[in-house]
Amino acid sequence: MAEQTILIIEDDPEIRNIIQLYLQKNQYVVALAEHGDEGIAKMLAVQPDLIILDVLLPGMNGFEVCKEIRKLSSVPILFVSCMMEEHDKIVGLGVGGDDYITKPFSPNELVARVKAHLRRPYLSGNAPNRLEKIQYKGLIMDVLNRHVSVDGIAVNLAKKEFELLKYLGSHPGKIFTHEELFREIWGQESYNDTRTIIVHISNLRKKIEPDPANPQYIINVHGVGYKFNAS
Repeated sequence: MAEQTILIIEDDPEIRNIIQLYLQKNQYVVALAEHGDEGIAKMLAVQPDLIILDVLLPGMNGFEVCKEIRKLSSVPILFVSCMMEEHDKIVGLGVGGDDYITKPFSPNELVARVKAHLRRPYLSGNAPNRLEKIQYKGLIMDVLNRHVSVDGIAVNLAKKEFELLKYLGSHPGKIFTHEELFREIWGQESYNDTRTIIVHISNLRKKIEPDPANPQYIINVHGVGYKFNAS
């Protein structure tokens, strides 16, 4: 496997250095930035495989930085923050983050989450006989080229949104629980973290469903989870 690069956007030098040390011990190449503008410039320059993004940055906060990055890239973004309220996590996932971990955190847990986010794209990209296209009622998903359109109009999906749609669409009619989706897409156990799945499904519906309140592609199965419409 080629070397993978992690960009850390963090203004606290002590936290930044600890994260860098643990990532380098695990054979990752690390790029550093202290604030949002520098982080966006570094992202364009080094094309990282994943970004670790602090929320409370000087100038643009992490949520604003994430919004700007999402205009340019679908790179996985892992928020780190001392903001522990559920609302803050919902905001972070809602603006395009893929994961959210609160400070103080275990560096080993952070590395484990990084590995989980990077593992699935590598495996799926090398899987034999992988599905090339999903098509249903105006929705066309070109899996190999990572292109999605609805009624001929291109739709820009974040990485985890794309992976969710691909996984559900690859198994039409099959019901998946929140825990199963989290394990498959995030590569780790959910530990009852259903909010992450709910927010990503909500964001995905806003982008692909003509009427998100009455979805025709991703269907709720009350008390269980979700399925891709197979009718």
